[in-house]
This record gives sequence, C-alpha cells and structure tokens, in this order.
Amino acid sequence: MVVRSLMEEHLAVALQSLECLYMEVGNSDLCLLRDQAERDILSEIRSHPYDLKAPHRIKQRQPDSPSVRGFYKQPGKWFPLKYVIFLIMLQLRRWQNRHGNKAGKKKAGYGMETRLSLADMEVAQPLSPDAKAFDAVFFMAANKDGYYFAAGTERRQHGVINGLCYVAVPGKGLLCSHKLPDTVLFGAKNEEFGAEGLLLKLVRPMKKWKLNYKGKMWLQSDPSQMFDVNFEGAWSSDLPPFNYDTDMYPPSAARAFARETWTREYFKALKKAHQSHYEQMGHLNATIEINGEKHTVKMPSFRDHSYGERRDWNLMHRYAFHMIFLDDGTKATTGVICQPCTSSRLEVGYVYTPSGEVYALEWCDFELYEHGEDGRPPTDYSFSFKAGPTIYTVQVNVEYAAVHYVGWKWEARMVERFVQYTVNGIPGRGVSEFHYYNKGGRPSSVAVNDPYWFKKLTL
Repeated sequence: MVVRSLMEEHLAVALQSLECLYMEVGNSDLCLLRDQAERDILSEIRSHPYDLKAPHRIKQRQPDSPSVRGFYKQPGKWFPLKYVIFLIMLQLRRWQNRHGNKAGKKKAGYGMETRLSLADMEVAQPLSPDAKAFDAVFFMAANKDGYYFAAGTERRQHGVINGLCYVAVPGKGLLCSHKLPDTVLFGAKNEEFGAEGLLLKLVRPMKKWKLNYKGKMWLQSDPSQMFDVNFEGAWSSDLPPFNYDTDMYPPSAARAFARETWTREYFKALKKAHQSHYEQMGHLNATIEINGEKHTVKMPSFRDHSYGERRDWNLMHRYAFHMIFLDDGTKATTGVICQPCTSSRLEVGYVYTPSGEVYALEWCDFELYEHGEDGRPPTDYSFSFKAGPTIYTVQVNVEYAAVHYVGWKWEARMVERFVQYTVNGIPGRGVSEFHYYNKGGRPSSVAVNDPYWFKKLTL
C-alpha cells in the first residue's frame, strides 16, 4: 500500500473543506477555486519534496523549510491546509463584498472594499492619528519616442510630503526634481498632493487629474547641469481601476500567506500593516518646457493611490515592480513584494489587453533574491508571468536609472528605472521600481535646512 505524505493528507482534508463550503453557500466561484487549489498545491508539493513516507512520521511535527537568505519563506508541511483556509477566507469576504457587507468597517481589506464608492476612494483621505499615517498617489508614463515621466507624493502629518518628479527627454537625458535624492518636502496644504513646486490635483474621480511641476531640475548624468522646468500634464482614463483589496487573483494571495508561520502575533501584524491600494491605466497629454524649449507629448500612463492607518517603511525588505506599455496597446503591471512581517513573497499585478479585457496576474517567476539582492538591480534580464489565458515573457533593458529615498529618516531606498521592454516579441517602454530597506538614515547634510519643529520630530 502506498502511504501518502503528510502534505497530501492535508491536501485531501483541505479540499474536502472547500467542497463542503461550496455546497453550503452555493458559490460557483468556489467550485472553480477548488480545482485551481488542487493544481497549485500539487505543484508546490512536486517543487518541494518532503521526507514523510512512513506512517509513524505523519503524526510528527516536521520543521518548515529554511528561509532563503533569511527573508524568503518557503512552503512548509502545513502549506496545503493553510492555503485552502486562506483561500476560503478570501472568497467568503469577496462574496460578502458583492452582497453589500462592506465599506467603512474595521474588517475591510483582504477581499472587501474600504469605501462606499469610487469617488470616496479617490479623494484625499483623512490622515489617521498615527504618527506614520499616510495617503499617497503616484503617476508614471512612457512612450515609444523615448519620453518618460514619474511623479509621486506621499502625504504625511504636519504638512510634510515625500515628493518627487522625474522627466526624461530624448537627446537630453533624465531630469530629477531639485531636492532628489531627498524627497522630504514642506508646506503641503490640507488635502493636497503637493508641495515645493509639485502638485498632483484630482479633477474628476477615476477620470481626470492635473499634474504640474515648476522648478529646478538637475541632469542625472551630470548633476552640475540645472534646468528650469515647467511640466503641465492632463491625465485621463476611461478604464476601470484595479483594486488590490478585491481584484487580486485569490490563489496568488493564498499562496503568499500560506508560506508564513501563523501565530497570534502574525495575524495582528497582518491587520496592522494593511494598506488599501488601487491602480488605473490611462493616458497623459503634457507640455514640457525646459529652459524655454517646449515639448508636447502623449504617453500611455499608470497611476496608483494607497492609503491606510499607517505606512511603516521599516517593515519592508524589498519589492520590484514593472509597469509596462506595449506598442500594441497592452498595458500591464507586475510586482513581487517581500515584507517579512506579513508576506515574504507576494505576487501582484494585472494585464489590460488591447481589446479591453482585464486579467489579474496568476503567477510570476521573478525571484527577488535572484535579482539584485545585493542592492544593485540588474539592467538586462527577463522573467515570465501569467494573466488570463496568456503567459507573457518579459525582456527588460534599463535606459535610465536614479535613486531616491522615502521616509522622514530615509527608511526606503528606491531605484527608479526607465525601461525598454519586449514582451512576447512586442516592443514597449515603461518604468520599473526596485525598493530596498535602508538603514543609513537621512544625512545631517541634507537635513540642515529643515524647519526646527521637524528636526525635533525626527530626533
């Protein structure tokens, strides 16, 4: 008689539980997820063999696989059971969300919306009393002519924001807003995404924004060269947003959280660290004036909005995002995130096809520890991911790169890369962002001109 491994025993029990739930609530999505769960778990079992062949060992507790490089958890012996438990939880919350049990409740997130309407999500959010309360928006754009744009503001307490702006112009190079690599800006007005010459202003929820930067910018390839820049952009979209609280591929999220060690402290951390985040694809029409020389450009574009009780950059080890605009009209985002207190490998993203379909990312073979774990991101590499019926093979070639730091104490080091892509043979461009946790702090030479009250806050 062939004795099944402990993981296979857990798989059978877990799938029976999922099937019972399907019979109870009559949710057709759960039936489909049962089949997907079996495929995903069996794949993990084959990829991570376990020495659990003897009957007496089934009752013994075996240690989980060691983490890769101390950060990246691997599936342990309880992975199948935890996977299905989390899958059930996510699907039930999605079901509750569709049936009106949502919005404004403490249990929002992880399958449930946090606001009653898209308009409520879109406006500047009230900052919580937490010292690390935040509300952030980010915009990126690129076109086949070689123009790039990236700008973002992260609203914090006391009228402080972390703000940045990059503009790349063919024949000139990459221009960086005057304070970079520092992003600490002062004087933000209440409920405004902007300060010190940068302003990202909502015009019509989920439809239109105005993007402006007016001030000095320095040339990344030669910081001694300074330019007077006036950027005026009109961002628009007719596409629906992709809400990470409700639209992620459930098995992908379940795979991520099933890798982790479940304790009471873990679930407290999961709740405390949650942030609501949505993204939207659109277009950016802009006029760029550089020392009096005007450029008029049109670019496919990406934007996001994140908010929550707090954002603590000390919790994040690494992430890598790729925002992709292909010449055939395909738009995509892929990301792999390592935040050890919640998930050491979370795959996220989606694809908007030229014909209008939207597919959530199902898997991505990009491994953070294989790409720039030493702090130096690769500039020529490839990876694959699946969304909907298609597997996409992505080739990446970095054209420009610059570093900036986020947080009052520079806890986050961001490497912003402006990229040429080839995906399944189709050329395109876009932006890629690699994040690293930074222990170095914000230099005193940078902070010397900070207001006195801010210096007291950051002691």
